[in-house]
Amino acid sequence: ENVNASTRYIVRCEPQLEGIDTPAPVNQSATQETATVMDLAPGVTYNCNVTAMNDQGEGDPAQQSGTTMETAPTGQPQNFDITPGESGATSRNLTFFWDLPAPTQRNGIITSYTISCTPDTETLPPVETTVTLP
Repeated sequence: ENVNASTRYIVRCEPQLEGIDTPAPVNQSATQETATVMDLAPGVTYNCNVTAMNDQGEGDPAQQSGTTMETAPTGQPQNFDITPGESGATSRNLTFFWDLPAPTQRNGIITSYTISCTPDTETLPPVETTVTLP
């Protein structure tokens, strides 16, 4: 392969999710045909391209999308609220409401939530349930 010493590759990635920082482009020498873009957000799909560049400018980019591995969410559900049941049969119920964690703190697709209730008295056991999303 005949590669000019001034030829370089530039790798750029743009997140598909708003609120995620766009990483700095990676400049790679032409003698290497791999590059790693580091410190990307977990569980986010990025639109990436690689462009060859020499003293005369940049060529057309090759484009591809890739998704980073998911990790556990780093944010809690937002707007959490509890409403007691009305009198009668539902007076022993609590209804829970919440929104997803902030998009930048989901770190992937949320698949379930765990709800825990601990009574104010030691004579009753704690209650825990898991809500699995469809």
